[in-house]
Amino acid sequence: MTAKKKSIDLLNDPDQVGLVVPRIFEHKEQFTVSGGALENFHLAYESYGRLNDSKDNVVLICHALTGDHHAAGIYSPEDKKPGWWNHIIGPGKPIDTSKFYVICSNCLGGCQGSTGPSSPKPSQPGDSYGMDFPDYTIKDMVKAQKKLLEHLQVKEIFAVVGGSMGGMQALQWIVDYPRFVRKSLIIAATARHSAQTIAFNEVGRRAIQGDPNWKNGSYTIDKGPGVGLAVARMMAHITYLSDEGMEEKFGRETRAQVAEGFEFSVESYLDHQGQKFIKRFDANTYLKLTKGLDRFDLVGENGLHESLKEVESKVLVISFSSDWLYTPEQNKLIVKSLHRLGKEASYLEIDHKLGHDSFLIDSPNFLRAVRVFLQGMDEGERLMQNKAGFRTLSNKYEVKKEADFKVIDEWVKPNERVLDLGCGRGILLEHLRNSKNIKGLGVDFSGEKSTSCISREVAVYQEDIRKALKDLKDDSFDWVIFSRMVEELEEPGQVLLDALRVGRRVAVSFVNHGYWKNRLQFLSRGARVQNEVYPDRWEASSLRNHFAIKDFEQFCVKSMQKDQIFKMGRKVFHRGDWVKKCSIWPNLRAGLAIYELIKV
Repeated sequence: MTAKKKSIDLLNDPDQVGLVVPRIFEHKEQFTVSGGALENFHLAYESYGRLNDSKDNVVLICHALTGDHHAAGIYSPEDKKPGWWNHIIGPGKPIDTSKFYVICSNCLGGCQGSTGPSSPKPSQPGDSYGMDFPDYTIKDMVKAQKKLLEHLQVKEIFAVVGGSMGGMQALQWIVDYPRFVRKSLIIAATARHSAQTIAFNEVGRRAIQGDPNWKNGSYTIDKGPGVGLAVARMMAHITYLSDEGMEEKFGRETRAQVAEGFEFSVESYLDHQGQKFIKRFDANTYLKLTKGLDRFDLVGENGLHESLKEVESKVLVISFSSDWLYTPEQNKLIVKSLHRLGKEASYLEIDHKLGHDSFLIDSPNFLRAVRVFLQGMDEGERLMQNKAGFRTLSNKYEVKKEADFKVIDEWVKPNERVLDLGCGRGILLEHLRNSKNIKGLGVDFSGEKSTSCISREVAVYQEDIRKALKDLKDDSFDWVIFSRMVEELEEPGQVLLDALRVGRRVAVSFVNHGYWKNRLQFLSRGARVQNEVYPDRWEASSLRNHFAIKDFEQFCVKSMQKDQIFKMGRKVFHRGDWVKKCSIWPNLRAGLAIYELIKV
């Protein structure tokens, strides 16, 4: 497709935002920031879609370090390059402009139309602020955005969304204005910079400050520290990628295609990125912005939980497996703290090899996660989830057909706190929330299933069950549920004991491997069973610790005698059809067992 054809499509396609016009918001009063005060300030911004009558359908987009307010659409029919998130923002897209009023502003302190170091001083219009521009923080950026929204008469934000530095702004929003934001989507971010990230930023700053043309920040536009700024950009850009992604894209054996003057293609690529950057970005702005990022610290001396204690928004944090700038562990820290505070928060880790910049790529898994978090279950999502297979359910009525789900439904009382380990698509938690107003959290290692939970507005933590349990406080749930999950765990006995630390009661359901048909099958054929309960052949199956009712009760008796931390409560056994109940010789006659373990 030619660039000209692409421009026509961007202009006329009904799925595109089309032509957009940037606007300027002027705050005419003095504005205090962390390093001083501004007599006034401007924010450049764009908006897409329409504000509804109740003025509560706003999605605020926060951009990354070197981003700007041009998030979607084009400026003219000849424009060859749409906004940086054009594949996500637009009619029918994950951030749907037929439903939402989308706003994106260039941050305070930026250099793309908002007041920053390159802006003229109000008292000296011929001179720019330069390094005299006061130091500013993420908190100051958010405070300035709030002024913009007040000017637009926005009553609340439906969702604030941002990646990288934008994710840090989204995090700051829910800390500073907890009742103003309904949802927050924090992508590839962190609660504070690591020493390594600060180190990379400092190397970039030194490159700028060491350029002879920097002149302590008093350079002219046509003779700025271009070499230093290009090197800073090259250094930063390396952290946005991943080793695997760079190796696949560049490798070492493409020298014949490299531009003159470069031996390796990656050298040419980085030089191109640096040269392109100096044409659109201001060096002093880069110095101030990176310092502001380095000073961002919601952990502080009192811990992240202290900063997040007033949060009321529904939160989704998304990380990428190959991101080594803001690692999955740094993203998880945000969610762990919210969970320990009893807040509603979800975490997804998307397996993508392009590193930190993965949130800028047209990735189906990422786009799906954004869509379902903002829009919930739609027809396309419903069709995708209703695949043929074992335990495929779509609504709360079908939950009743599941033998163990029905028993657990009877045991759980209204308004209780429920942790579902191996929650799958979140069907049980959705049903318990709708029917009994429980406060639930699901844990599942599958990203696909965890995203399904998000579509049902079920809070989910995508993580290994054992790791997830270690991060939760004692007695933080009334119920911990293992619905046919224990047999898939390593050291399941220890996991059960850890669950009893986290919950007051544990419900365990499992397939009884001592069922008479299983015994007969093995006795007669001398081979493992394969049916709808055990669908996979041995060579294609995952870890399965199949056990019998007798095995489980022996474990319970031994553990109760040794540790005396729990007792067995109710027991329910279902026969081979998983409908009729069984009371005599369950180890032989029962196909399914459900136990209640009670902490003493």
